[in-house]
Amino acid sequence: MKNTICTSIFLFLFSILGTSQQTTWQGPSVDLSHGKLKVSENKRFLVHEDGTPFFYLGDTGWELFHRLNKADAEKYLENRRAKGFTVIQAVALAELDGLNTPNMEGNKPLINNDPLKPNEAYWQHVDWVIKRAAEKGIYIGLLPTWGDKVDPQRWGKGPKIFNKENAFQYGKWIGSRYKDYTNIIWINGGDRQGGGDNFPVWEALAEGIKSVDKNHLMTFHPMGENSSLGMVSQPAHGSISTCHRPAMDKDHMPLIKGLL
Repeated sequence: MKNTICTSIFLFLFSILGTSQQTTWQGPSVDLSHGKLKVSENKRFLVHEDGTPFFYLGDTGWELFHRLNKADAEKYLENRRAKGFTVIQAVALAELDGLNTPNMEGNKPLINNDPLKPNEAYWQHVDWVIKRAAEKGIYIGLLPTWGDKVDPQRWGKGPKIFNKENAFQYGKWIGSRYKDYTNIIWINGGDRQGGGDNFPVWEALAEGIKSVDKNHLMTFHPMGENSSLGMVSQPAHGSISTCHRPAMDKDHMPLIKGLL
């Protein structure tokens, strides 16, 4: 009897999993016509301007702009649209030697690694990817830079290129470039602490963006085992609080095994 019950449960779960794997999302992931994203009145949810709820189902495509050509980016975005992802998190100045290793079209993001001298050819590719995502109803959680360009001491190739002054100007430039795109969520940080010596740099970057872009939400990507709360000031980054909690470390394995 016990074996029969176990077999029946297994077949039931197998049928559900089989059906779910065959089902693809139809149409755009999100209907962007509902308007800009905002925090709900009770401060607990994200909604569109017209009150339609928004579900943040994100994928971390950190190197999307840097390591994928247009054909591969299209394939990736379509795959994620078909799975119903609503946000792709990607980095403009990428983590993996994003300043000195060209993108797949042979272009680096900056001239002489100067944040105030963007290479237009590189950014036109970024434009293209973000627009393709919008056509599929996918938001881009856009990191203006990975954290090693502010603080390379922990990990990452860097080099460190930002200070308080040029961070504000770079923020103003990138904010102006994307302020009218319908599918942007700003994410500062790039797996770094926001406090200490880094605090004024991240604040300046956020303030630069917000000085020209009043249309999009903003948050901060902290280091693992941390929350954005307390790392940066809420007036500058303010819209969404985020946390970074690895789920597959050794401390969580007993819980995971218990659920299987």
